[in-house]
Order: sequence, then C-alpha cells, then structure tokens
Amino acid sequence: MPTINWLQTHIKSGLFILGLTFVLQACVFFPYGFLVLPLFLITIIIFLPINMGKFVTALSFVIIFSGFFGSYLGIPGNENIFLFRLLIPIHLFLFLFFVKKDWLRLRYVKAFLFLFIAFLIGMMATGFWAPQLGQSIRYLYFIFEWLYVIFLCVYYVRNEKIYHQFAKWLTVLYIGILMIGVWECLTGNHLSQSGSLFYETTTSAFQPTGFQFNTNDFASLLTIFFPIVIMHIFTWKRKLIMLSGLLSVGSLSLYLVIMTNSRLAMVVLILEIFILLFGWSKIWSFVAVYVLGIGALLVSTFHASDFVQKLLGMVANSFTDKGDSTTERMQMYYASWDMIKQSNFMGIGAGNLPIRLDEYMYGFERVSDNYWAPHNYWLEALANGGLLAFIPLLAFFIGYHIFAIRYWVKEKYSAASAIPLLIGIAFVAASIGLSSTIDKRHLSLGIGIGLALLNIRYLEKGRIQHDD
Repeated sequence: MPTINWLQTHIKSGLFILGLTFVLQACVFFPYGFLVLPLFLITIIIFLPINMGKFVTALSFVIIFSGFFGSYLGIPGNENIFLFRLLIPIHLFLFLFFVKKDWLRLRYVKAFLFLFIAFLIGMMATGFWAPQLGQSIRYLYFIFEWLYVIFLCVYYVRNEKIYHQFAKWLTVLYIGILMIGVWECLTGNHLSQSGSLFYETTTSAFQPTGFQFNTNDFASLLTIFFPIVIMHIFTWKRKLIMLSGLLSVGSLSLYLVIMTNSRLAMVVLILEIFILLFGWSKIWSFVAVYVLGIGALLVSTFHASDFVQKLLGMVANSFTDKGDSTTERMQMYYASWDMIKQSNFMGIGAGNLPIRLDEYMYGFERVSDNYWAPHNYWLEALANGGLLAFIPLLAFFIGYHIFAIRYWVKEKYSAASAIPLLIGIAFVAASIGLSSTIDKRHLSLGIGIGLALLNIRYLEKGRIQHDD
C-alpha cells in the first residue's frame, strides 16, 4: 500500500521526468531533435495538469542557464537555432496567456525596462531608412533577447532565497567552465565551436574559449560573473573549504584571463579582487599592505619559475605588443564617428554599421564576408540608431551605475554590496573590449542579475515583501 500511494502521488513527476529524458535524448542523438521540445511542452499542457506558474518559473531558469551553452545546444547543421532561442517564444506565449502576472515585482525597476524598450523602439524607427533591412532585423532581435533576459532576471530572481539558489548553480557552472579553460590551456584542444580552431596565430592553440567563440568573450564572461561566484563561495560554512574555494577560483580565473591576452579583462579582474578585499577588510591601509605583501612574496618566491615568468611575459605582451590592433580600432572609431555625423545623428540603420565599416576599411563594397565589427558598443549604438536610440540606452546604464554606487556607499563599501557595481564595471570594459557586444548573452544576464540584486537589496528593501 505505501508503494502504491507513493506512485499515485508522484506519477505526474515521474511521467514528466521520463518524457524530458526522452526529449533530451532526441535532442542529442537525432538531427532536428529540438523540434520534439515544443511538442513535448504542448503535450504537458494538455494532458498533465500542472502548476503553470511553477512550470514557467522553472522554464525561465532553463532559458537563463541554456544561454551559457549557446550553439552547443543547437540543431546540428544550423547552430544559430539553439535551445535558448527556441525556449524564449515558448516562455513568452505561456507567460502572456497562462500565468497570473505580479507586476509589483517590477515596481522599482520598471523605469529601466521602459528605457530599454525605448532603445528598442528607437532602433526600430531606423528601419525606414536602413539600407540593409536584413541586418536591421538581426540586430533588433538581439536587442529583444537582451530585454527579455533582463526581464527574466528582475521578474523571477525576486528575493534572497531565489538569488542564493541561482548563485549556487552559477558557481557550479562557473567552476566547470574554469575546468574546461584549464584543459584547453594544457592540451591545446578546444570544444567544437571554439574560434581557436579557426584562428591561425602563434598563441590561439593554447588560449581558452570555453563555450564562447573567442578568447575576449571568454574573459568577459569570467569577469562579469566573478564577484557573484566569489561572494557565494564566501557564504560556505566550512571555513577551510571556503578559503580553498576562494583561492582556487580566484587563482584559476586570473590565470585564464591572463591566458586570453585580454588587457581590459586583466585590469577589471584585479580591480574586482581589490574591491572585494577592501569590502572584507574595511581598512584601506590593511588592504594595501596585504595586496602588496602577497604580491611581493609571490614574485620573490616564484620569480625563478618558468611558469610564472611565462605568465608575466604574457601580461607584458598584452599591454605592449598590440600596436596594430589598437591602431586599427582607433581607425574604426574615427570612421564610425564620421558616419554618425554624416547621418546628422539620426543613425545609419540598426545593424548596418559593420557593413559600412567593411566598405570603409576595404575601400569598396564586397559581395560576401562583408562584416567588420566596430569594437565599441556605444559608438555602434549611436551610429546604428542615432540619438533617438542612444539616449535611452545611455540613461539606462547611467541610472544603473548611479544606483549601484549609491547602494555600495550606503552599505559602507561591503563586499556583497559591490556586486552590482563590479558587474557594471565589467560590462563597460567588455563594451569597448569586445568586437561586438549586442550578441553576447552572458553580458545581458550579468546586467539583469545586477539589476535584480539592486531591486532586492536596495530599491525594494523595506518596502515590498514577496513571500512566494
């Protein structure tokens, strides 16, 4: 009898797990197996009466975490269609028509969402004069992805308990990504979608990319989530394990960022470590002595090591041996500014700047491969959408950083309160360090979580209580 009662109680969960297992197997082993997923979800809705609110909430976090894997969860032969993009329209449909909405969750962040919507609308307006409408539609979709990820974060990461669960699973994933990065550096092997398999340089073979395409993207992922992971590890109750985790994750993150040769990421990671140490110590002089003392000890102890000398040499080369890259970027910046002025600050059309830059850099229009990344998110937004789109975008990020700084100061510079600010700093560095920013899902997730934290710990604190 107890066995029968247990089966009756858990039959729905068992059928769901069995069906999900079948769907995952189909996704992995069969071409176009992902087409089974929408049918599976529709079947669940029709034949298994479930708590739709909880189901959509769970789907939200599946979307968030599937974004880390990108095309690795894609349809074979068409990696642009992957799980993250398949689930967004399904989630949107279920959220709009099957879930009771609680708009109070967005009460103190709705201004940020409206600003980002205004950014999207401003970009859409440029479609009337954009020369390449296909590029505009592609760019607008990426903006929508950003908006939806930010919405998912602030709507569903609504209290400390949920944030703690999110940070726990993010930490597990982050450590796994670190392991993949170390494996790449030691063996020279890479995952199937890594750009290091296509680049032909003297260093790319042993540079980590993880689930990203290139090394700079990988470095930006490490830096934007580093403070969340470190602060979660800091909450571990066993001090020995906690200290070992802090040292291991911190050391491996620094090592992998150095291996990417990303200058801005190195600066950001060092700044993050310094600010977190300051938040823990609360005394500037102690932090300065501590950091300088540890640094001097490491250098004096391991300077003779070939490994350390190699790392120091890579750091030096990252800042001194990129003259051609810097010159090329400055040339693109000047060209972008000229196009902005020629458009009378109305924009040349969403997503069209790379095409125009390609024509500028080569001196003529090409039939194929005509894409030249601008390497600056802010110039790209201004050139694509003009002031109509750029002003709300700029207001969004200025407002974000103002609230992040105010929260940090109000909490007397504690390490935990520095997380939103450090995420913002990491994003700004990535926005001028990466070839393109708008298609990087991990950056939108970082900003979304930073905004959710501000909502939970600063904007809502003491004003709204969410028990569910």
